[in-house]
Amino acid sequence: MWVMDAMQVDTLPAQAALFADLCDYTRITEELGDAAAARIALELRRIARDVARRHHGRVVKTLGDGVHLHFVHAADAVRASLALVGQIASSDLPRARVGVNAGPMIAAGGDYYGRAVNVAARIAAQAAPGEVLVGEAVARERCGERVCFDSLGAVRLKGVSDEVMLYRAREN
Repeated sequence: MWVMDAMQVDTLPAQAALFADLCDYTRITEELGDAAAARIALELRRIARDVARRHHGRVVKTLGDGVHLHFVHAADAVRASLALVGQIASSDLPRARVGVNAGPMIAAGGDYYGRAVNVAARIAAQAAPGEVLVGEAVARERCGERVCFDSLGAVRLKGVSDEVMLYRAREN
């Protein structure tokens, strides 16, 4: 049985989690060394903070080659994802893969938890380099005329009991 301490825990209505991961980070850092790994990670953090700020989100955490961002609105997360992939592609960083999912989540200790968050991370792992994949709840959001979604069908994600409908987000 898990026991929670006196930490504040808030159950939030549907919000969006974005996970981005740089491709080939481990191989690149093996070839270029620890100083290069640090420069890459710091540049990713800078780009993620800039993108989150411009799209009404916030960086929850960074971990070397990955970032977790939070958004109140899924449409902001989608626009941020496309901007993040584009900004990373125009930098010297390796390409990124991104996953976005929306749903209820728990906010505690400055982080976010729950199925929607876990699924977002698993969706990111399915994306190809330079690709933004989203879950069904995100694809149902109106993201504006400049964003469209291509259905990829139902996919099994590691550790997730039910298949998840995935969509590729792209600029129209």
